[in-house]
Amino acid sequence: MPDHAGNGLRIPPAADDAAHYYLRKLQRHPAFLSAKLGLRAARQVLPNAWRLATQRFRQLPAGVIVGAAKAGTTQLFTYLIRHPRCFGGIQKEVNYFSHHADRPLAWYRSRFPLRRAMNRVRGVCLEASPSYLPRPEALQRMHDVLPDAAVIAILRDPVSRAFSQYQHERTRHREPRSFGDLVRQAVECEVRGATRAGAPVDESSPVSRYIRWGYYAEQIDALLQVYPREQVLVLDSADLFDDTNAMCQQVFDFLGLERFDVQSQKIYNRGYYRETIEPATAELLRDHYRPHDQRLVDLVGKRFRWMDAAPASTSERSAA
Repeated sequence: MPDHAGNGLRIPPAADDAAHYYLRKLQRHPAFLSAKLGLRAARQVLPNAWRLATQRFRQLPAGVIVGAAKAGTTQLFTYLIRHPRCFGGIQKEVNYFSHHADRPLAWYRSRFPLRRAMNRVRGVCLEASPSYLPRPEALQRMHDVLPDAAVIAILRDPVSRAFSQYQHERTRHREPRSFGDLVRQAVECEVRGATRAGAPVDESSPVSRYIRWGYYAEQIDALLQVYPREQVLVLDSADLFDDTNAMCQQVFDFLGLERFDVQSQKIYNRGYYRETIEPATAELLRDHYRPHDQRLVDLVGKRFRWMDAAPASTSERSAA
């Protein structure tokens, strides 16, 4: 069972989790992923044609979970849509405003339920795409299409989030570098002034997906530039994993839904990682994030639990 207290890193998996570890490792192999995507695309040809043909009768989202990546968005989304009046699309991450902005709005609308079915229960449609939060241009596009949306951002200890993102890429054979090298390179870039607030995200840079996506103050500030504060809910992922039901009630209130008890039975997208963060790397990265964390406190008016956590140790691991 993972330890989500303190700084949010994961206790090493027990020996009886070995089978899960090797199964997940197989499922993340590039050959397996390519075959899975091809099969999924083939199976969706006719359903996608039907959705596009009926897109004008479908309902755009009233709420969007914008991130952060690797912060529990799958966990939150999965339990929210158990509410009888909360509907998801055909997939959790549509990524329209970040990765598919060149497609027509009809394509985006086709991803969601028919309006008639939702109107029967006065339903609320929800999307969750963590790729939106670190991209100001995606947030602006989202506002252009969904100006009245309720926007939810869930933030995780940036140190454990960065390591989890690294492991996500590493186990898929997309990252040959060591985490320590990435962190040192990122800090050196910052010292040289190679990064700046509002700069475009460079996916190949170690200060983007791993390090920079933990600059939460920069991201929340960009979000509040396009959405008023009353339409934005900022949450702490440590609270989600401590009491998923309590956080769901908070989000139901925010979405204007009556309360609905959800029973948290599992951790979704749980990571089974064998690699650990070196203590010196963890402390270097925590020091690097400290001024960003303080800016976040000034911006949202509250502290997050990781800010008072002890430094990472060799016994701690990442969660997905």
